Amino acid sequence: MMEDLLATSRAAPTGQRVLFWVPGGMPLMLELESAIAVVLMVRGIDIHAIICDGPYRACMAREVDDSVPVAEWQTTCSACRAATTEVLEAMAVPYSSNGDYVPERLRAQLWDATESIRWGNLDDVKCGDLPVGKNARSAIIRYLQGHSIDGHEEVVREYAYSALVSAAAAQVAYDRHKPDRVFTSHGTYVDWGPPLHTALTRSIPVTAWMGSYLTARFYFRHIDDGSRLDFHNMSDAAWEACRARTLSVEQNERLDAFLRDRYHKQVSFDMKHFHEYMGNVDALRGKYSGGSDKPVWGIMSHINWDCVSDYSPMAYETFDDWMLDTVRTIVEIPEVQWLVKVHPAEAWDNPDSGVQCLLDRHFPALPSHVRIIRAEEEISPLDFFHLVDGGVTVYGTSGLELALHGKPVILAGEAHYGGKGFTHDGLNPDDYRALLRKAASIPILTDEQWALARKYAYCYFVERQIPFPVVRDPNSTWWSFRYDKREMLLPGADPFVDFLCERIMDGQDFVMDEGLVQLAERHT
Repeated sequence: MMEDLLATSRAAPTGQRVLFWVPGGMPLMLELESAIAVVLMVRGIDIHAIICDGPYRACMAREVDDSVPVAEWQTTCSACRAATTEVLEAMAVPYSSNGDYVPERLRAQLWDATESIRWGNLDDVKCGDLPVGKNARSAIIRYLQGHSIDGHEEVVREYAYSALVSAAAAQVAYDRHKPDRVFTSHGTYVDWGPPLHTALTRSIPVTAWMGSYLTARFYFRHIDDGSRLDFHNMSDAAWEACRARTLSVEQNERLDAFLRDRYHKQVSFDMKHFHEYMGNVDALRGKYSGGSDKPVWGIMSHINWDCVSDYSPMAYETFDDWMLDTVRTIVEIPEVQWLVKVHPAEAWDNPDSGVQCLLDRHFPALPSHVRIIRAEEEISPLDFFHLVDGGVTVYGTSGLELALHGKPVILAGEAHYGGKGFTHDGLNPDDYRALLRKAASIPILTDEQWALARKYAYCYFVERQIPFPVVRDPNSTWWSFRYDKREMLLPGADPFVDFLCERIMDGQDFVMDEGLVQLAERHT
């Protein structure tokens, strides 16, 4: 379907090459990635995609609840590759496979190299000088979905091997194709992580993307620090420009409108099984704090197997470690009423292996000043924000949203909105515990801090959620490419497409100007 468009509209070659690392397993992601590939192709940029043809068995498509024996994992590879190639061929994007770059002899050597790898020494795995063990650990945590590694030890070697093969394939592919830039998704697992880090070690610019909160809108970011991969963040230069400005009346109203729609119209993808806002803070205080006049602080947990823990440094090794140490600490701080809010997704996602089970197992009895708000309890996030006097999290967007209410936030890591002047950042366990012990005396945000939070939030929620209308499909829950609108990919046909192309190639931040923001409002 795309050949005619490319044949009649392709610009003269620019001499630039972008390598798309898109292994597959999630065809929906390719709907966007291949469209962006075509955007660059019609503008004369040489594009080549690398997909997966199954040189390893362990990948992001595996989950412990599938109950598929490891020995049978590779039986699904051919179908996965077929789904991936179907999308790329329909979009006329040239591609090769990661297995093309790792011959059988090298695969055997890499497999032998993982013979002694166990959970305890997984972080020692390297491909040459490139550490890939963390990507393997992240992939295993995702595979386990909150369950213990006990009884699943055989997957450790599998994922270590996958990480090595992925890195080896990237090394050869970069030598062969010599890309000026690599484009990939936000994945930090063995499928994407080693190629991303390999590019960074070679000073090859990397552009990455992830879905956002609104339909057919996306976050994009140029990655330049392998230890800080948070795709929600922005460059220091972009933040300084953001900090220096004053939001206009119209911009403030636009941010408020987004937040109202988020909580009252449930327009955001992260709001599932949303509980209706009640607005009765006194009733909630009576229910959750027993009428106490102590300050009320909320501990806002994460999905404990989420790959977000790989994005930026956090104070603890895992979310479980953070949660356990947090509860042990607050048990000894009775001057605050603590509400530990389990992520609501645990009610349907991982109810048998999440934070709720973790707390029940380790804390069968808690003092009256520590209360667990379980996943299934019917309280809206907005009601919770109004209920508490302050909040604690690691990376969660809830921390930013709580700051927008003028309330203090303690972080146990480098959240994308941390370090901006309106949060209290505990970057190691000792500093974090010290902040918890001071919670009762931490004041509300100053006017200056609140203004900083709003400036950041406006950029994050309004200017950086980039529309890509050609994949907006009313018949899809998420998005899908609209072949009937493929002309929108041509230069000058759609301002958001032009903007994305320019930012991908010039390396500047993906922050829309006021004209694009106003235009984006009509696509909401």
